[in-house]
Amino acid sequence: MAKKQVLGKGIHALIAEFGDTGDKSRQVVQLPVEEIEPSPYQPRTNFDATKLEQLTQSIREKGIIQPISVNRIGTSYHLIAGERRLRAARMAGFESIPGIVHEIDSAEELIELALVENIQRDDLDPIEEAEGYRRLVDTCLLTQEQIGEKVGRDRSTIANSLRLLKLPGEIQQSLRGGDLQMGHARALIPLEHDECLALGKRAVKEGLTVRELERAVRNHTSDSGRKSRDRGTSSGQKDHSHPDPVLESWKEKLRHRYGTAVDIHRAAHKGHVEIEFYDDDDLERIIELLLSE
Repeated sequence: MAKKQVLGKGIHALIAEFGDTGDKSRQVVQLPVEEIEPSPYQPRTNFDATKLEQLTQSIREKGIIQPISVNRIGTSYHLIAGERRLRAARMAGFESIPGIVHEIDSAEELIELALVENIQRDDLDPIEEAEGYRRLVDTCLLTQEQIGEKVGRDRSTIANSLRLLKLPGEIQQSLRGGDLQMGHARALIPLEHDECLALGKRAVKEGLTVRELERAVRNHTSDSGRKSRDRGTSSGQKDHSHPDPVLESWKEKLRHRYGTAVDIHRAAHKGHVEIEFYDDDDLERIIELLLSE
């Protein structure tokens, strides 16, 4: 039986590169691969098999450049960040892997550390990132502003990320797999479930660009509004109004600015602007945008 590979001088040189931080909990040490367990707070859940194989081949040739992070609980280690590297190390046959050992009891700190490390390395897909934020909200009772401070993100970024979780599951999966991009998702969010699903599927099937999908959403919204007016007219209500292109342009600008459905109702010399929100956090996000202007 072939002997398992172990990391050689290259990794010792790498450890020297990190140096002695003076904090024993932050030194890079060699950890037995088989003693590292997955963490229940790990935000990353999606692993591309092809990319994982590429990473495995890379570390066979060059070693592991960035240490993983683990939490020591008794005599065992729970992974905080670096699951792709750990899986690739196992696939490559390594017995040990460089890691930074923490000793953390707080669930909030563990979730925060795992999320921050993965975000900094751009390791998460948009849905994984959103689920990480939601876990900080649900488990640690943090506000969106507090989360933004901890992970180095603007509060509106956190709010927009969380809104992705309102999308139908099939659309979320397309976003995970890269069939849809964030721009597609933002265009779909204001729609009702069935309309969102239908247009999302169409975008994937036809390979629509973000601009093309935004145009399809606008057309759908216009058609829905026209059908609603027609129903009102057929029930005895007169409709003498015609779409005002300037008004429609303003509406579109406001929709893009606030990331939600916006309507403008105008009478003879007055009217009102209607901005839709989806929950208290979304309302707070919109108010902050309004007050910042």
